Amino acid sequence: MRIAYVAGTALPSRVASAVNVMSMCRALAAAGHEVTLYARGRQADAAAVFGAFGMAPCFEMVLRAPPHLPLAKNLLYPVLAAREMAARPAPDLLYGRHAYALAAAVARSRAPFVYEAHALPLRRARRVAESWLFRHRRMALMVAISRSLAEDYAARVPALRGRPVMVAHDGADPVTDPGPLPGPWPGRPGVPQLGYVGHLYPGKGMEMVAALAEALPGCDLHVVGGTERDLAIWRQRCAGQANLHLHGHVPHARVPACLARFDLLLAPPSPSVASAAGREIGRWMSPLKLFEYMAAGKPILVSDIPALRAVS
Repeated sequence: MRIAYVAGTALPSRVASAVNVMSMCRALAAAGHEVTLYARGRQADAAAVFGAFGMAPCFEMVLRAPPHLPLAKNLLYPVLAAREMAARPAPDLLYGRHAYALAAAVARSRAPFVYEAHALPLRRARRVAESWLFRHRRMALMVAISRSLAEDYAARVPALRGRPVMVAHDGADPVTDPGPLPGPWPGRPGVPQLGYVGHLYPGKGMEMVAALAEALPGCDLHVVGGTERDLAIWRQRCAGQANLHLHGHVPHARVPACLARFDLLLAPPSPSVASAAGREIGRWMSPLKLFEYMAAGKPILVSDIPALRAVS
């Protein structure tokens, strides 16, 4: 099957959606499908994107609308992606998680489509785009990343009533070879090594990691990830905490090596969690890190909150 995957994600990027999109396309290609990924970015960066995720170029990547351009995500990118798609062999299926770009592609295609939702829309424009998609006769399926999100869509979006909906949580590939550690590794020999991998947005879990470092002086705690701004904030807050090591961002291809180094993995989000855009997503989240932890085969300390009980 020829599948066109329409994502609004910028590539390369440090956000979890970039990992999800790349992994989805690789999985579809591994299943024998001919996949073309449409995303935001510069076409010249395509090879570097595959390298950053440790992937062979097993699907075609079409990058348009550089992320720094004003209005690139919701106006320019949908137009450019739909135009690029129209110039290629017609897909058998459209799969999208960006409502505007998927709507633009659907308008120029005869293929059935699947829409993947990660949060209820805030803006009226996205509500209109989604409503149009849900009413379209070629909509084959809506995918929601959590049961709570599917329930909220069913309760609040009349256009979706009677349409097919599937709940599909995030996932991760099993790790067979984590690879070598990235450079010198701080920490004390013979001391339990606890690790958190992910962003440091409010509610994601860094607050608990910092508290654990203070409460467990006999353990070393490691944090892999975070933006420069968030890292600066936490380095200031935790100054003098000798058993807490903030490693910063590492390419996703090197994350398995970090996970392999830890004795216990930490996933302590609060019920209220902010997205990269600062939006509250705690009720609907399906944390990619939790599935990557499972794939690493290490014990996990996880928050006992409703959003995680379905998958932990």
